[in-house]
Amino acid sequence: MAKIVPPMNFGLVEDGFYRSAQPSELNFSFLEKLNLKTIIWVGAEEPSEILLSFLDSQGITLHNLAPQVSFNPHFPPPYTDSGVVPISGQYHLPPLPPPPEPLIIQSLTLLLRPSTFPTLVCCNMGRHRTGTVVGCYRKLQRWALSSILEEYRRYAGMKVRILNEQFIELFDTDLVSITAEQALA
Repeated sequence: MAKIVPPMNFGLVEDGFYRSAQPSELNFSFLEKLNLKTIIWVGAEEPSEILLSFLDSQGITLHNLAPQVSFNPHFPPPYTDSGVVPISGQYHLPPLPPPPEPLIIQSLTLLLRPSTFPTLVCCNMGRHRTGTVVGCYRKLQRWALSSILEEYRRYAGMKVRILNEQFIELFDTDLVSITAEQALA
């Protein structure tokens, strides 16, 4: 009997909508039980070849949004060539910017299409990019900001990114729309 092991940071967002880190071979038996139709990849890097082979063998559609790695213009890149910022005589890495806004909008547009369900949204560790997509989805559902941020923090653990929380708080839900044709697709 195969082991049924969920991917790291796996969670149910709502019926037919799941979130996680990038699944590995150990998680494939678990994913088969979900009868996924779609995976929305929001990682900054490309998904693994093993995952791509699994998706192909299962007939799962991949929406790979990874190529959108451009920086958000509101969060400029580091100020030094090395990426290290001097603060009070010590050197620190600057905070990483939130995911690009077009990636979030594209993810949410896909999530508003019933034809994509059941679906899994994932990135490398299932924390920041996935958490930002889910946080903005919760904002579309009109959740209280405190509840949205609590959910983000639960999955981010000790690696909470304040800029992601700020992005969720300031995200304009009017940027996401769905047409009747999309709803039927």
